[in-house]
Amino acid sequence: MGVIGCGLIGGSIALSLIKSGYQVMVHDLPQSKKAILNQIPGIIFKGDIEEICRSKPGIIFICVPSDEVVEVIDKVARLADSGTIITDVAGVKQSILEAAGRIVPDGVVFVGGHPMAGSEKSGVQAAQPFLFQNAVYVLTPLKDYPVNSISPLVDVIERLGGRILFMDASEHDKIAAATSHLPQLIAVELVNLIGELSDGNEHFNTLAAGGFRDMTRIASSDFTVWKDVIGANRENIGTIMRAFIKRLSDLDSNLMLAADNKIEKEFESARYARSRIRRGGKGFLKLLYDLYVVVEDKVGVLREITSTLADAGINIKDIELLKVREGTGGMFRLSFETEQVLDRSAEILEGKGFQILRKEFEG
Repeated sequence: MGVIGCGLIGGSIALSLIKSGYQVMVHDLPQSKKAILNQIPGIIFKGDIEEICRSKPGIIFICVPSDEVVEVIDKVARLADSGTIITDVAGVKQSILEAAGRIVPDGVVFVGGHPMAGSEKSGVQAAQPFLFQNAVYVLTPLKDYPVNSISPLVDVIERLGGRILFMDASEHDKIAAATSHLPQLIAVELVNLIGELSDGNEHFNTLAAGGFRDMTRIASSDFTVWKDVIGANRENIGTIMRAFIKRLSDLDSNLMLAADNKIEKEFESARYARSRIRRGGKGFLKLLYDLYVVVEDKVGVLREITSTLADAGINIKDIELLKVREGTGGMFRLSFETEQVLDRSAEILEGKGFQILRKEFEG
């Protein structure tokens, strides 16, 4: 395998590939070599892209900043052997697919990629081998390739732990604008607002905990990671942002008019829409199956759930604390690989006295 660019994403891919038994060659800036070798034992550092291509890797991951991706694709595509799979990890896909269509020769396979995983921290020092476990990994193939042409990439991403979702590049960019890029900007400005208000009253910072911290965690992200993504997708972001501003304007009007009935409808609509957000759905190669466990507020309750299932040899693919009320308890969402495993887990946990809500739960 080849990895060009070894920051958070590239480094995490390299770590995971090595853990899975692959030989991994990495190219990055010479000044990054020491940090990369320290963080990723077993990596083979190459001084230039040509060296990686001459080694004939089956798959080359391009993990450079978004504004450098097309330049690297051009170089790699001219050097790669027929059958080589080239893929990137940029957060915007349409412009890259359009460029790849002009420069990738016949015989070389290009599949755009976007792992929906990350961290507020950047750089290879933040890389981790489990970054992609159960994360959505979008693939946008350049052409309608035969299945066997891209199956090696599918196999590798599944080994990384990613949940593959095939999608059109244009559709991806529109959805990413609404679900990733705009929320990032909203979090930044919301934190900046509290920062300004706290200049005159430190209690704003004192009370900005709990839910506020959760919803604004991404405001700590490094702008260098976002600069090119925002620039490449500014039209889609602008369209979604204006729609959001319209909703805020309507909400402001309802607040001033004391139109509580209209505000209540917004809450009800949001609650229903939120309940429809699933970990699996149309387009995924593999679905996850959700179970909801009602728990009381006591020490060790999560450990009891996880150890009970672990003793039964059951692997929880994803877990989320949905709601909690101090002194009264809360609810965990557990996700499993198959419906059969879900049924068995429900039976075991009910046998331990836990209240179980099945996938029909909408709250």
